[in-house]
Formats: sequence, C-alpha cells, structure tokens
Amino acid sequence: MNRLLIAVLTVLIFGAGYVTRLWNEHDRPVPPPPAAIGSEFTRSPAPSSGEKDVRKAVSVNRQNLVTDIEKARPNIESYRKQLHELDAEFDHQIMAILTPDQQAKFIQRQKRNEERRTTREAKEAADPAPLSDEQILRLQQIPLFNVLWSITVTTRLERLNRDLELDAAQQSRARELLLARREKFLALVDSSPPPTVSLSELASRTQKLGPAASAK
Repeated sequence: MNRLLIAVLTVLIFGAGYVTRLWNEHDRPVPPPPAAIGSEFTRSPAPSSGEKDVRKAVSVNRQNLVTDIEKARPNIESYRKQLHELDAEFDHQIMAILTPDQQAKFIQRQKRNEERRTTREAKEAADPAPLSDEQILRLQQIPLFNVLWSITVTTRLERLNRDLELDAAQQSRARELLLARREKFLALVDSSPPPTVSLSELASRTQKLGPAASAK
C-alpha cells in the first residue's frame, strides 16, 4: 500500500508540471515559476491575453469546495493535529542526538521557519481579497508537496547534514529516525480519507473562498 501511495503521489505532483525547488525550503513549498514565494496570498499582476485564455479553462466551484471542506473538517483537524505531533516528536528525537552547538543551529533553523510562517500569515490577513482560482489550486497542491517531502528520506537527511554537519554516527541515527517518521506519516495518510490531505491548507481559509474578483 505504501509503495503504491508513493508512486501515485509522485505521478500527481510531477505530472502537474511543478519543479522540485521545494528541497530548498522545507517549510515553504515553491509554486511553479514565475510566481514569487508567498504570491498565493498577494494580488497577481494583470495576465497576458494568452494567460487569460488558460485561466478561463480553470474554474473552481467555490460553493462545492466550502461544502467539501466542512464535511471533511473533523478529519482535517485530526490530520493536522497528528501531523504536528509527529513533527514535534521528530524534532525532540533529533535534538537528542545533536551536540550543543548543533542544537543551537537546529533551534535557530526552527525559529526562522516559524518567523517565515508568521510573516506569510500576516500578509494573508492584511489582504481581504478572495483567493483567485489559481491561488486555490496552488493551495491544494502544497499538501502534496509536503507529502513528497515527508517520504523522501535521502533528501531530508541531506538537508539536515547540510545545515547541522552531522558526523557518520549521527547521520546513521538520523536516517533511522526519518525512516520511522515516514512509516508513521504514511500510516496517518492511509487513515485519512480523501480529500483530507488536499484540503488541509484551505480549511483555515474558507473566509477567503468567496467569489473571485472579475478578470479584466
């Protein structure tokens, strides 16, 4: 089941035409260029005529989407809670194998990630405009990027090693912890009925799912 899930997710994500710049920022999955980081919460510049034609072909039924979110909300809240617990457990386990200097670097890294998240949320709160169809679709893709990141042990280990300069013994232990977390994460995904995962980012943004502004 896990192997099938990995294969399906990989096809979905790469088939969507996105690039894997996600590895550069774990906490900030990057949408396809030329969109800037955090652009899902800002107004987009006026599209060219060709871009308008493409956007007309992509339409989001917002009423149905809100209905789907409300039906799935208990599962979404449970998924997010358990995911947070998995992350906290993994952070605690990693801290236990680090030297004091490495622990300080790890804490600083987590602090930067939290600051970036807070900044994004503040920008979003400051913009009262409803999300565009493109922004909604992008927010449905972000959880799939996060799933791919969570199950890619080698890439996450390389990121940890790059940031913390782990020795051989630490790398071996970190790999074990990443493998264990992957199994727990896959079990969580398996137990979360669709569309729990894909709507997990949109669930806290239903107030911005009103009618989109008319394209000019």
